[in-house]
Amino acid sequence: MAVIKAGCGGNFSDGLCCRMVIEVKRVFDGCVTSDDNITLTLTTAAQIPQGAEFVAARVIGSELIGFSITQCGDGCSRVVGEVVTTFAVTYSVNGQLTTVQATQRETKDVLLRLPFNNTAVMFSIEVQTNMNIGSGAIIGANSVSITGCRIQIIKVTAPVDILVPTYGYCKYPPCTGCACPGVDNIFPTFDDDF
Repeated sequence: MAVIKAGCGGNFSDGLCCRMVIEVKRVFDGCVTSDDNITLTLTTAAQIPQGAEFVAARVIGSELIGFSITQCGDGCSRVVGEVVTTFAVTYSVNGQLTTVQATQRETKDVLLRLPFNNTAVMFSIEVQTNMNIGSGAIIGANSVSITGCRIQIIKVTAPVDILVPTYGYCKYPPCTGCACPGVDNIFPTFDDDF
C-alpha cells in the first residue's frame, strides 16, 4: 500500500516523497493506579513445604477477566472486571531455591473511552502491572504475603492502520569487512583525518 515517487530512496534531502501504511497498536484510553506500601496476599497452585523461607517475587503478567462494559455519558464506559496478576515467587528450603507461580485477584471498576463509534475496530483491554517488592513471607501452604509499591496501567488498545509520510525506505551503508591482519585500527576515531 506504499505510494512511492521516483527518486524516493531514503534520502532526507529528497523531502517527504512517500506515503506508507503502517500497522500499529493504538491506545485509545488508559488510566494508572499507584499504590505505596501495599500488602498483597498471593495464592499458589503448588504447595509450599513447611519451613520454607521467602526469597523474592516478581510480576510476570496481568490480565482483566470476566469484565462487563456499561456505556455512560460523555463517551465514557464503565468497565468492571477482575484483574488477575501472576507472580513468580522464589523460596528456599534447606538452601535449595524453588520458584512457583502465584496469583493475586482484585476487582477493578474504571471509566474508559472505548472506540464504539467505529465498529470495524476490535479493541482489547490490557493490564500492565509493575511492583517493587520490598519484603515477603510464606504464610501458608498455598499463601504468600508481599509488601511493596505497585503501579498498574489499564488501557484500551486496538490494531489500526496509519498512513504516514516518509522519506522512503532506509538506505544502509555497505558493511565494513576486516581484511587487515591487525584489528586495532579498523574503525576511524575522532583523531583520524577523514
